[in-house]
Amino acid sequence: MTTGADQGEIAEVGSPVLVAADPIDSVAPWRWMTTVIAVATLFLGVFNAHAIAAWFDELPPSPYTEPLRAPIAAWAATTARLGFDTPRAAVRTRWEKAQAARFGSEQPGADGSAQ
Repeated sequence: MTTGADQGEIAEVGSPVLVAADPIDSVAPWRWMTTVIAVATLFLGVFNAHAIAAWFDELPPSPYTEPLRAPIAAWAATTARLGFDTPRAAVRTRWEKAQAARFGSEQPGADGSAQ
């Protein structure tokens, strides 16, 4: 018992059965985390290359970014040519159609319409 238990506080007694602690595996969590990060990176690199290229195009020119501009654009074009960006393009097309939808006599740029 702890000293606080004498004054009515909750004391942690523990288990009455002696159970050996589980051995701690220090390698498996790192291996799992590394695998998850690698798989997610590859997945995004293949199926989200357009977003990566668009983000890269917004970076300011520098001696570090300029040599990478052409390979990143080529990778985005390759994934588009192979059809890996088809889901993204389909969602984008639907979004643009929804944005262009007009109700009644509403005209683009009029009050209450999306710009």
